[in-house]
Amino acid sequence: MASSRKKKRGVGRVVLILILCLALIAVIAVTVGYSLVARRVKALQAGAAFTFDYEAVSTADSPALYTILQKTGSTKGTVSGLYAPDALQLSITAPGAVIPADPLTRVYVSGSETLYDVGQLYKNIRSSITGSYPLTSFLMPDWTLGNYISQAQLASLLGVGTEATSLQDMTEFELPQKKPQRVQPEGALDGYLYYQLDTGDTSASAPVLVIGFEKSKFFEDPLPVHILLTIPEHQVRIQLTGTVSAQTVVLTAPTSRMKDEDIQTLVQIRDTIQSVLQFVQSTADSMQKAG
Repeated sequence: MASSRKKKRGVGRVVLILILCLALIAVIAVTVGYSLVARRVKALQAGAAFTFDYEAVSTADSPALYTILQKTGSTKGTVSGLYAPDALQLSITAPGAVIPADPLTRVYVSGSETLYDVGQLYKNIRSSITGSYPLTSFLMPDWTLGNYISQAQLASLLGVGTEATSLQDMTEFELPQKKPQRVQPEGALDGYLYYQLDTGDTSASAPVLVIGFEKSKFFEDPLPVHILLTIPEHQVRIQLTGTVSAQTVVLTAPTSRMKDEDIQTLVQIRDTIQSVLQFVQSTADSMQKAG
């Protein structure tokens, strides 16, 4: 029982990153055999640039996932990047987040691995804290480790299974070429054609992905796209609105990667950040009471 609770807490720590990366699904969805115009689709399959504004809303009373997004100020933001047939690189920005950096972090996804730019995230956290409290720079040194952490390393750090930290398995949505399922979802935009993508999972807890294309601009670059993703398991609905442009893309995996032996150092860095944040919060509370 205790092990189960530990796993849930671990998943909570990475779920923010996972939810912000849901544009991955949207981009893959655009490129998986959409049959309205074969030539147009072929161009998108070869590579694309994308930019989406995202917004998460709760479908229940304060579910854990939405609560995490809400507390960090990340229920709204922007995700942008590049897609190639074998990989995807995206950057995440949340202007209303506790740390409104641009980008907040980056993610690289291929068919075999997911890599998170923890170095960028740390630099943003450090800059935010030391900017307001210069003396904390002595407690938070500059980043010297490899920038990207793998899904396996992140899972080990959090004490969860790799299924909680990998994104490459989130590319199974497919739009059947013979019988595309036209739908008219709640919140549909005027002038858009909507289709529901299929994973083959018919359970009540299966995520539902609906993607819409603006009819009058299907042959234009950028192509306006509207995505609605419902995740019953987390009681959250994600809306992504933006554009996709066919583009020649060459992506290579990041070379600055964390070594397995550095994971313990990262644990210490995480503990230091938590201690500093607690100190900052305590100081702010004391000053507020004194005022």
